[in-house]
Amino acid sequence: MPTLYTRTGGGTGSGQFPRTRWSLVARVAQPGSGVGSRTRKDAFAELVTTYWRPVYRALRVRYRKRPEEAEDLTQAFFLRLLEKKLLERFVADPAAGRFRGLLSSLLDRFVATTERDARRLKRGGGRPHVPLDPAQLAALEDRIAAEPGEDPFDREWRALIIDQALADMAAEARGPLARRRLEVFLAYEVEPEEGKRPTYAELAARLGIKAHDVKNDLVAMRRRFAELILERIREETRTEEEAREELRALFGGGVGRALR
Repeated sequence: MPTLYTRTGGGTGSGQFPRTRWSLVARVAQPGSGVGSRTRKDAFAELVTTYWRPVYRALRVRYRKRPEEAEDLTQAFFLRLLEKKLLERFVADPAAGRFRGLLSSLLDRFVATTERDARRLKRGGGRPHVPLDPAQLAALEDRIAAEPGEDPFDREWRALIIDQALADMAAEARGPLARRRLEVFLAYEVEPEEGKRPTYAELAARLGIKAHDVKNDLVAMRRRFAELILERIREETRTEEEAREELRALFGGGVGRALR
């Protein structure tokens, strides 16, 4: 089953952002601005914890870095964002574009600079270091081993959003019906045994419910999952139109159809 994260925000908004992730970026970019109550160090650690996976995967696949070097460069990249104040312009400029695109382009420039300078970036010197989750690293290396032709940064960004939406869905499943619907959704869509989806009848028998309940649960949960995907994307875009464009760019029509 994909790694599940703890939800950090809520609501949908109607075209006016920031939301949770914008507040996070603002805390890193503008310490002391009154946005949030955490220190800049805490905000930086959260930024790394949230977004390191697409960066690491791109370093491993797009730039063919070894695992140890990719881990070091991932840390160095986020430190560069902090030290060079590269996020300030993004927070201040409404026309700066999507956060995914910003990080990807900044990573391109960062790698070009480090390779041009021909020096190894090492940890130490009192600089902040945010541990990368070993279990997530191992799972990510497994996915890299079966890497398709798609851009690795975007592919992992999509996987990250899916994990976050699954966590949101799990956090919402408080009552018996909601928990049952979550179990049906996970069993059918996320973690079918031996990679093969059960039939509605098989899943109904396993859970002690009726086959039409399985169908109804899946319809409801697919729609809610699509809504949660869009909510997460809204956190990293500035307008509703931009969020919908990002949804199509990352998921095509698959998730979007459930939102119509």
